[in-house]
Amino acid sequence: MTTHAIGLIINPMAGRDIRRLVAYASLQSSPEKALVARRILAGIADVPDVEVLLPEDMQGFFAWIQSEVGGQVPIRLVRAPAGSDDSTVLWVNMLVEAGAETLVVVGGDGTQRNVAQASPRVPVLPIAGGTNNVACYLGDQTAAGYAAARYLAGGLDPAEVGNRAKLCHVSLPNGHEELALIDVALTRQNYTGAMAVWDPDDVQALVLAVADAVRPGLSNVGGYESPVASADDFGVHLTLGEDGPPTSAVLAPGLMAPFVIQAARRVAFDEPVLLTAGPDGATLALDGERTVVLKPDETATVRIRRDGPLVLDPARILAHRARG
Repeated sequence: MTTHAIGLIINPMAGRDIRRLVAYASLQSSPEKALVARRILAGIADVPDVEVLLPEDMQGFFAWIQSEVGGQVPIRLVRAPAGSDDSTVLWVNMLVEAGAETLVVVGGDGTQRNVAQASPRVPVLPIAGGTNNVACYLGDQTAAGYAAARYLAGGLDPAEVGNRAKLCHVSLPNGHEELALIDVALTRQNYTGAMAVWDPDDVQALVLAVADAVRPGLSNVGGYESPVASADDFGVHLTLGEDGPPTSAVLAPGLMAPFVIQAARRVAFDEPVLLTAGPDGATLALDGERTVVLKPDETATVRIRRDGPLVLDPARILAHRARG
């Protein structure tokens, strides 16, 4: 009898953003995503009494995944509420309400940001599947599936085999709040357009919860001179300009870009960082995607806190099993 449930989300749109066209990143087709699912499920299948929950979506992507990979483990498709639109936030809530005890989510930082927006009450294992994957596990997908199943079967304490993620809380002039997991960028563009940030000349300032020198994205800009790990209880604020020696950063796979860092300072938890639009307006990019338009001279305030999802670490889970 099945005693545990893992919710699996694979972002159908991950791997199709504009950065893959201006850089040298590989496009990820639906058949490739089915292979990713097969690898994850192969690991889960090695642990008895675990079922996998998939969310129903309007395009039938997850039903297709179920038909392609069914048979490895018990898979149940969770029906979406009538009239609902597809979104990662909806899928997270659907799966948790249906009994998922942990979530395995394949996608980049943007997808994992959407998971954080849902404030899941169960732990998450984020697996890299986008262009920028700073918030994600980069190791073997089969091992990740196995670790998620072992976490449930072993009744492990999530605090021992995971960490609470940091969040950038962005307070907007209209009173609303947005969230980012890794980075908030003030850009010169005053429209969202294709959303993804890929031109270094657009970026005026960065607030980074993580600054990683070996993973692509805006986080990479601070990674060489002002590194910040996910475990560090602080962030960094970078002011960018045009005058001065440039710092090269890996903006996307195969895409090096020059950034001029005019100032860098450490940001304590809950310390307010003000990002102000110029006379022509601006946009805020959250985890690499332009999401919020600021009117001329409007100011947003960013605060970093450790109140994000509880993120499981496959290496710690499997090391715990080895010790046991």
